[in-house]
Amino acid sequence: MFRALFSRSEVRLFFTLSVLFFICIHSIDAFLAPMLISEGMQPEVVGMIMGASGLATLFARFPIGILSDVVKSRKIFIQFSLLLPLVTWPIAYFEPNAITLYLAKAADGFTAASWVLYNIMFIRYFDKKEAPAAVALLALAGPLGVFLGNCIGGLLIHFFDKNIGYFVSSVSALLALILTFRIKEVHDAARAPTLKACMNSAKRQLADSSVWLIGLLATIVILVPFATRDTLTPIYAQQLGAKAGILTLLSNLHLIFYALAIALCSSVFYKRLGLVNTAVIGILLQVVSSIGIPFTSNMYVIYLLQAVAGFSFGMAFAVFMSLSVVNTLEDEQSTRMGLFQTIYSLGMFVGPVAMGLMMQHINLSSGYLMIGALSIVAACLTPMAAKSVYQRQVNADEKKRREISVEQSYANKPGQ
Repeated sequence: MFRALFSRSEVRLFFTLSVLFFICIHSIDAFLAPMLISEGMQPEVVGMIMGASGLATLFARFPIGILSDVVKSRKIFIQFSLLLPLVTWPIAYFEPNAITLYLAKAADGFTAASWVLYNIMFIRYFDKKEAPAAVALLALAGPLGVFLGNCIGGLLIHFFDKNIGYFVSSVSALLALILTFRIKEVHDAARAPTLKACMNSAKRQLADSSVWLIGLLATIVILVPFATRDTLTPIYAQQLGAKAGILTLLSNLHLIFYALAIALCSSVFYKRLGLVNTAVIGILLQVVSSIGIPFTSNMYVIYLLQAVAGFSFGMAFAVFMSLSVVNTLEDEQSTRMGLFQTIYSLGMFVGPVAMGLMMQHINLSSGYLMIGALSIVAACLTPMAAKSVYQRQVNADEKKRREISVEQSYANKPGQ
């Protein structure tokens, strides 16, 4: 059992590392889009910059999941990924332009791609049956890390130079890099799969329709906060006169209620509502929170809708994260989660880019309405996605029973 190999202090150490990881990749997101718009940058360019991290993640996550199954240590990939923002954000500070900012956000994306490794390493701290609960627990590092990053970044921007927030990413990356040398991992080199075996595993996952359906729905769910919380809402709030402190509060409201929803999922919502109903209700609440914001100029109402947005995102996304590791062999967890996270990374890229284009060529409200329409589609398809996952287990059990039956028939033959 993996749990016996790790103490509580080691679990806390890994959780702290994960919090620093999220501070690193998201600390500037609440401020960057309105900051660039106020400096005269075109909305479509801002959208491309904000979507750069999602694009980088899209191309890097699945290969990292495969290669990490082959090498002796996943820490190598984590450590290398943390070096990227450590270098690029100071460059963006001293030479702030569209290219350096795009590269810095892309570096965040490559770093974010390593999140699949954090999940798999943390899962190994627990018994296999506790994998979904472990994923949900580690998911709390996300809102906590972004909350702290927002607070630190907001204070620095408010009291010092607005670009000083770029260094929050670099400093947190450095601290996380230092902690990586203290974490332990379970990875038996003698049993490490070959590249050929990993490629075969990748082919099986790519051919599995259930992971594609779950991933595509998760794409829509995660597109909502990247398009609204990180792009449209801070720009809209700035148009209403909001400063750095208000932008921090808006982002943190989303994160606080996101964390609350995740904490309640396994203990309350899953037991009382079930996974499917939890996801559907969460997605429908995303619709309400999205289409409501552009029709009010009252900041208190926007605060309320932002809280609902965070809570609904937590409800929906936690379900898809849990479904991604259900009924998956231990040796294929990295590959499957890597594919799942690769698919939903599309939403992290498309969301900001699409919103930038719509702001440039239509208006801000159209972006919110498009998000609401996509969310309604996701709510309708969620029951089908959950059914596909459980049908996958039924098919696997049936195949196993047939194999056992064949083995028993050979064993019962005379002369055997």
